[in-house]
Amino acid sequence: MKQKTLSELEQEVMHIIWEFNECSVRDVLSNLESKHKLAYTTVATILQRLYDKGLVKRKNTKSGYFYSYKMTKELYSKNVIQIFLKKFIDSFGDTAVASFAESIEKLPTEKRKYLLKLLEENEKNK
Repeated sequence: MKQKTLSELEQEVMHIIWEFNECSVRDVLSNLESKHKLAYTTVATILQRLYDKGLVKRKNTKSGYFYSYKMTKELYSKNVIQIFLKKFIDSFGDTAVASFAESIEKLPTEKRKYLLKLLEENEKNK
């Protein structure tokens, strides 16, 4: 699946949708007001873009559109990371793999153990 990149504002809107499960344009706008001074139409445009990118679904009600996520935050994150890693390794080859291996050593112990466990489980499932 080709993952569409998101602007910083699109990411903020997605976090709101993931948090609340279903939102109207007005709901999103009110959640963004503390950080941004945005027009209603700007938020509506952002939600339309997210809809066009296939990240949200919407339903039309008497009071307007309501948006919900099509993909969980976890699945979206996983897709973005997989695409990044593939591009990184394709571009830098063994240097990328070595850099990744070195960065594992810098992780806190629990995170390192968890990552190594995931790698081991992934290898067993092949």
